[in-house]
Amino acid sequence: MPEMTLTLPEAIKRAAAAQRAGRLDEAERLCRAVVTAQPDHFDALHLLAIAQSGQGRRAEALATFDRALAVQPRHVQALGNRGIVLRELGRAGEAEASYARALTLSPDDADVRYYRANLLLEQRRYAEALPDFDIAIARRPDFAAAHNNRGLTLFELHRTDEALAAFDRAVALQPDFAAAHHNRGNALQRLKRFDDALASYDRALAARPDYPEALNARALALQELKRHDEALTACERAIAARPGYPEALYLRGSILRAMNRSEDARAAYAAALAARPGYAEARLARCMAELPILYRDAAEIDACRAAYERELRALAAEVASGKVGDDLAGAIGSNLPFFLAYQGRNDRELQRVYGEMVCRLVSARFGPAPIAPPPSAGEKLRVGIVSGYFSQHSNWKQPISGWLDQLDRARFRLFGYHTSGRTDAATRKAASLCERFVQGPLPHGRWRQEILHDGPHVLIYPEIGMDSTVPTLAAQRLARVQCSFWGHPETSGMPTVDYFLSSALMEPDDGDAHYTERLVRLPNLSIYYEPIVPPPLPLTRAQYGLRRDAVVYWCCQSLFKYLPQYDEVFAHIARAAGRDVQFAFIENPGSQHITRLFRGRLAPHFAEAGLDVDRHCVFLPRLDMREFVAAAGLCDVYLDSPGWSGGNTTLECLVHDLPVVTLPGSTMRSRHSTAILTMMGVGETIAADLGDYVEIAARLAREPAWRAAMKGKMSANKHRVYRDRTSIDALEAFLERAVAERASS
Repeated sequence: MPEMTLTLPEAIKRAAAAQRAGRLDEAERLCRAVVTAQPDHFDALHLLAIAQSGQGRRAEALATFDRALAVQPRHVQALGNRGIVLRELGRAGEAEASYARALTLSPDDADVRYYRANLLLEQRRYAEALPDFDIAIARRPDFAAAHNNRGLTLFELHRTDEALAAFDRAVALQPDFAAAHHNRGNALQRLKRFDDALASYDRALAARPDYPEALNARALALQELKRHDEALTACERAIAARPGYPEALYLRGSILRAMNRSEDARAAYAAALAARPGYAEARLARCMAELPILYRDAAEIDACRAAYERELRALAAEVASGKVGDDLAGAIGSNLPFFLAYQGRNDRELQRVYGEMVCRLVSARFGPAPIAPPPSAGEKLRVGIVSGYFSQHSNWKQPISGWLDQLDRARFRLFGYHTSGRTDAATRKAASLCERFVQGPLPHGRWRQEILHDGPHVLIYPEIGMDSTVPTLAAQRLARVQCSFWGHPETSGMPTVDYFLSSALMEPDDGDAHYTERLVRLPNLSIYYEPIVPPPLPLTRAQYGLRRDAVVYWCCQSLFKYLPQYDEVFAHIARAAGRDVQFAFIENPGSQHITRLFRGRLAPHFAEAGLDVDRHCVFLPRLDMREFVAAAGLCDVYLDSPGWSGGNTTLECLVHDLPVVTLPGSTMRSRHSTAILTMMGVGETIAADLGDYVEIAARLAREPAWRAAMKGKMSANKHRVYRDRTSIDALEAFLERAVAERASS
């Protein structure tokens, strides 16, 4: 044998040291020499198999492990290492059997428990993996890798707080554990703690600067924080670290979409699909990327709508033919047709195509559900509300809060399903008002179980098309009666949604033609709304670049609600006002690209009127809720956005009694403010057409006395829209009637 001066024990000792140091060739050479001299030398065979496995020669390693185990059949470590090789060869069942044999001999062996737990984790058998990790850690409390992988298991079980604690323990034991810092960041992202997540990713990258997964996750956190330029840079670093990285290419597309760079986004999605054919999220995103956030001009709306219809119908045809299936069903919430509603059109037909496609996918994935039987005589109706917005959001403030507070508990049992992980004072209040309240995030299968556990007779979805989880649930028949509401004022298109609950004052005469659901016109605004208390914030006009003596129009909607065909009105108002005026807009969050595009649309209209756009148009930074309401009080007139009217924003402006100028359009979503003013008996500022809209707005600037009179009338009449019990009475009657009709059909 080589190095004849070595005894067999010395050769084995040197081979083990070489193996630990990663000098696998040297370890193999020494072990082979020992085996040549003594073919049944167990330690040499065992170390040789480990060296072969470490060099990627797994089939050879398996044969050598079998030779070693023929010598010592009850060697626990060899059985465990043999299981690792079998797992790497894709022979999971044999690997599990090898682990089981080892654990029969030594039930508390930390390494083998860890190996088997990893196998179960890979197989998504999370509930089975967890006890093995627990035993491994109980035997070896300083086992950092076991703490990390236990965290991954808890994360997959959506026990996110516990997962975070496990990752915390892993990095405490091993501060340079890059994967554990990365996983910790992912848990923090799920908990919406994006700044903390960034810090974790930075720790991971300090340990491994070119760690692609951490770079990509960091880009996602930056995107969630609306720091799109930084997110794009981080994403491109991930792609540089791993060329053709599908997830990073997909994320790059999503960031570019958020920056309104639709063409570049589509190219990124195409690259992701080329890197991973059948990548469901990228396939769906490529379709939705035909709907930009903001349009350059009215002609672009027509072009984008046509392109979206082509992509949508092609995708629906693929689904109908069976070319795509379960993966796409799991991707539904990742990309929603949210921006379709902001084209100012009747979307019923396009949403029907989308809704039927989603229902087909979801039905194939989940199958029919065992829904509750009709209520017996005298039984209370069980009503579930499914929303991602049981928190300070317009959907909480408008419909949900009033329903939970006012529905008669002698007739109804209320259940809340909060699909988001967001928690605040509103969430806690909602939980206190529900008989049972389930907080997410949870996987779709768990949500289905939680809802079916309560056996609701009615499910109400205050918004379908905003939260990522809700569409998959709404596409299933989980209750006899299923309703949508105008929290997102768009038809779902889903045959599983029976009714669209809307406002009698908001709906146009032909409103039924806008929905695949059966339209229900609840009286007045259809909501029970509590007046808000203005926040005591001492803001000044100077803080926001607003001139002290100017008449300031509050133009507070998200910029994508302003359609290009109405851009000219601002310059026309400024010219007709006959005095100094300013329009207070709010910047698009995180992307100056969109703000610049919008300002660029306005500029030529102001120039044509002989005016300077920068003198008259001010863009305020993104405001939190308290600042938003307080900033409205710095203004003189609320200028409602034509084409997409303010609902909650208009109601919040009533705090300051601002005159509201509005132009009702052909869709319900363009008539919210009209309904509010009609209910108040204030019709003077409801415009008949675009010219009338300009004249009313200009007159409010020219005639301070009329503006003061309208402000006084707003103050005197706004009480009419608050605490409207008739809407609750009508909803209660409808729910009982709808359930009775379904029971008899």
